[in-house]
Order: sequence, then structure tokens, then C-alpha cells
Amino acid sequence: MNDLLIRTISQGLQAFLPAAFCLAWFRRTLSHRAASAQRWGALAALPLTAVAAYLFQRTPHQSGWEATLAATACTAGVWFAVAVWRDADVEAAPRSAVFAAIVFAGTALVVVRQTMEIAVVFAVAAFEVHSADATRTICVAAAFSLGIAALWALLARRLPRRAASNATRAFAIVFVAQAALYAFHESAEARVLPWSDVLHAATEPYGPDGMYGKYVSGALAIVPALAALLTPLGGVVALAFAGARRRAAGQVRAMAGAAAVALVGVLVMGVVASVPNREVPASGGLVAAPAAAAAPAAGAGGGLEAAVRLSANPHVLFRRTGVDAEYGKLHVAPLASPETGRAAAQLECDRISFGVSRGICLHADRGVLTSYKAIVFDGAFQPVRTFALDGQPSRTRVSPDGRVGTITVFMTGKAHGYASAAFSTKTTLVDMASGDELGDLESFTTWRNGARFHNADFNFWGVTFAHDSNQFYATLKTSGQTYLVKGDLGLRKLTVLRENVECPSLSPDNRLIGYKKRVGGDMAPWRFYILDVASMTEHPLADARSLDDQLEWVDNGHVLYAAARSSQSAVRDVWIAAVDGNEAPHVFLREAESPIVVR
Repeated sequence: MNDLLIRTISQGLQAFLPAAFCLAWFRRTLSHRAASAQRWGALAALPLTAVAAYLFQRTPHQSGWEATLAATACTAGVWFAVAVWRDADVEAAPRSAVFAAIVFAGTALVVVRQTMEIAVVFAVAAFEVHSADATRTICVAAAFSLGIAALWALLARRLPRRAASNATRAFAIVFVAQAALYAFHESAEARVLPWSDVLHAATEPYGPDGMYGKYVSGALAIVPALAALLTPLGGVVALAFAGARRRAAGQVRAMAGAAAVALVGVLVMGVVASVPNREVPASGGLVAAPAAAAAPAAGAGGGLEAAVRLSANPHVLFRRTGVDAEYGKLHVAPLASPETGRAAAQLECDRISFGVSRGICLHADRGVLTSYKAIVFDGAFQPVRTFALDGQPSRTRVSPDGRVGTITVFMTGKAHGYASAAFSTKTTLVDMASGDELGDLESFTTWRNGARFHNADFNFWGVTFAHDSNQFYATLKTSGQTYLVKGDLGLRKLTVLRENVECPSLSPDNRLIGYKKRVGGDMAPWRFYILDVASMTEHPLADARSLDDQLEWVDNGHVLYAAARSSQSAVRDVWIAAVDGNEAPHVFLREAESPIVVR
């Protein structure tokens, strides 16, 4: 949820702070007509936000519109920066209705440019997903951003003229730089620039949704506040010695307020940035030593009560593959030493996933007519909800915050709506609290190179979630080619990032993605790779075997995956490998598959 908080604060600051700084400057320069036009423009932004949000979701050129709006905002920022730098008296020239109309339109555009995206995500959280946490997070973040803007508008009247001018100039510079970067990045995504693919990949970490770009908006509040604080206070001191102590005291209080804005901004952005990571050391205590040669006895460690006891500490859930009475059952083992004890939780699962307090078990009732179902279970491994599946279970994942789950099943192309008898996939998002279906990934809009991308044979699978359940990655296959796509649940949007990626898995710190990549022929097609999200560079995992699985991260430096003991064996073991290749891959857990790490 913290990623949603950061992004909404970022968008809110970009929407509200420009209006606050402009309004304060118009008041200081006695441009009452411009100030009035700006207030009306901000008011008009309210209904326009709803209209813009509706159109934004449906435009076939989303990135193009984002680039256009960012470029327009950048142009307005340049005009404002030049005027403030000259400290011009804007009341002398722009008394005309034309100037008032420009201010009105500019204010509405700059505000709506960001509030339309906030409105889209809010509508999904409140009316589609019915997530009280997400809705509350959006409201709190928007209110915080609006409060920062209102605080500046209030303090600007009390600041000395020189301090206010310096702060406004600093804001204009940061705003123009950010808008220019966003316009450049979105233009590359829309493929209107030379070498767009290279430029888009290079600027992705600094874009509006990038790893670093989301935090840049904090500078819109922090840098101007620091600029005001660093302004020489000689004038304030002189006023105090001249006898105007009351006025000087008021100005000092305003300066203290500016310091508070800077401090609050630094603290909030710092705390929010640190909370979601919950990083696990890249190596150390959680990584088990190589497994002993002998496999553990079936059912070692006890039954359901023992499983619940083991789950009180960091542990790994897995499906047992030993050919005995417990084959296919959900088991629990301690994460630090998985071979020292394990317990059966009695649920029979083909695939397993878990997040916070809810898990998904994909189950097959095999008989004359085999049927499939998904079982949602709680932390005590008790079923709380069951629903039928349309096809054979393939993959499942639950988001780290436990709010959203995803289920992938196999079905024929004809059953899926296109003329093919070959197997296809259907991937559905599920609300883990209510069990409601949140949508099929094929109902999302997919974008490639800045334009809508759609074919009848779209298939999605291998979903992996970021810290909150709003952002995720998945595999898209169409026309025989696979792609890595980045998803946004709130915007119902998927963006193609690169080719030849299957079953992605995001590291706990959200910096790396592990996946399988087709590198060989039909007999040995796969190889595991690790992708750096910021640089979009990849390297192979040390294990060179052709393995078909979705990786699971133990910590930020190690991954788990299942491998058959031989081509003739039905028994699979879970292996562990270091992503930097400094350790030889080895067996982590014998007679196991579908591992899920729970901390």
C-alpha cells in the first residue's frame, strides 16, 4: 500500500503545488485578476478531473497524451519561471480577459494532468476492488499533498519578499525540470523520438512511475522551503533592531513554518521510502546449507498442529512430491533449516501461494470427470472460501500485502474465444478478502511502443506483485512470441517491457526480476535469468539446466525453484541458487515443489 501512497503524494504535489505557488506570486504582485482566474481554474478542475479520467482510460494514445500534457505544463512552468526571475509586475500588462483566460486554462490543465490519474485509481479502489485500505490511502495521500500546498499559500504572505522570491524561483526550476523529463520519457514511450526504445529504457527509473521518479516530486516542496531558509536573514534582523519587532517575529514564524514544511517533507518521503521494502539481507541467516543426502521421512514433524506451530516463524510452504500417502499435500518447513522438520497441513494442492494471512491452494478432484477448484485458506490452514475453476490449474500468486491473488488455468483457445484447439491460459485477479473476481488480464488495455496492442490470441500467466498489489508483472504471449509486461491494477493497464520472458518473479526489494527465457530447442529450451529493473540488463543464473518453473525469492540474493530428479522421475526437489553466482546451486528442500517463502 505504501507504493500507492508514494505515487498519489507525488501526483498530488505536482497538481496542487503549482497552483499554490502561482497564487501566492499573483497576490504578492497585486495581480488580482490573475489570482481570481486561477481560483476559478482550480474550481473548474473538479468536474474536469472526472471527464479527463474517463477519457484517459479509453484513449488509444495514452502515452502521447501524457507527453503532450507534460510538455504543456513545462511550457507554462518556463513562462512562470521567467516572470518570477525578473520579478515582473504582472498587473501592469496582463489586465486583458485573454490573459485571465490563459491563467484559467493553464491552472485547470496543470491540476487535471495529475488528478485524473488519482481519480482513475480511486474509482477502481472504491467501486471495483472495494478496498477500504487502498481508498483510505489515496484519500490520505491526496489530503496530505493538498495540505502542503495550502500551507505554502498561507506562509507565503508572511515570508520576507526576498525569501518568498527565492523559494518561488527554486520551485519553478524544479517543476520545469521534472515536467521536461516526464515529457521526454513519455514521448519516448509514444515512439515520437529517434531511438525511442533506448531512450525510454534509459529514463524509465526516473519516469513518473519509476523507481526514483516517484520521489522526485518531494523536491517540489523541500527545495523551495530550503531556498527560503537559506535566504540571508539580515533584513529580518534589521527590522528587529529598528523596532518593528512584531513584524520581524511574524516573518521569523513564517520562516519556521517553511522549515517545518521542509522537515515534514523529508521525514514523510524518507519514512514512506523505507517502510515498504522490508528488505531481507542478500545473504546470511535465511539460506540453508546443502540438504543431507537422505530424504526426510514422510510426515516428519507431525500434522496440522505442528504445521501451525511452524508457521509462527519464518517458514516455507511447499507441495510434497514424495511418492507416498502424503503426495500432493501442503507442507510447512522452517525457513532457516527446512530439512530439520516439516509438517503436513492436510490441504491437497497442485499449486500454492500465500500473503500475510491468506493463501490460495489450487486443487484437482481427479476421477472419471476431473474438476478443479481454488481454496482460499487462512493462517491456520483452514479453508475459508472455495470456488470452481474453468480449467486445469497452472499458476497462482498472492500479493505481498495479501489483498489480491491471481489464478492461471489452462483451457483451449476455442473455449477462450478464438479458433484454436491448442491450450491457452486464462489469468484472473481475485480479491482475497471477499473472493470477488477483479477481472481477467485480457480485459486490461495493453500498450506497446506507446500504442494500444491487442490480438485475439492474447494469453497471460506468471503474475508477480510489487510491494502493494497495484503494480505487478506478468507474461504475455501472442503470435508465438512472449513478452514481459508491467501491470497497473488501478489504471487497468499493461505495458510491454521486453521480449522472451516467461514466469517473472519480483525480488523482495523490487529491484530484480527472475524469469525463464527460451534459449534452446524443444528438448532443452529454458534458462533462468535475472533482470535488473532499473537498468533493464540481464544475466543468467548459475544453474544451466533447462527448468520450467516460476522462481521464488528467499531473500534479495537467492532464489528457489523445483527440478525433477531425472527425466523419468516424478519426484521433484526444491533447489536454491545465488543470483550473483558466488555459490553453487544445491538442493534446499527434498521431495518438494511450488515453494512459497513466508516471513
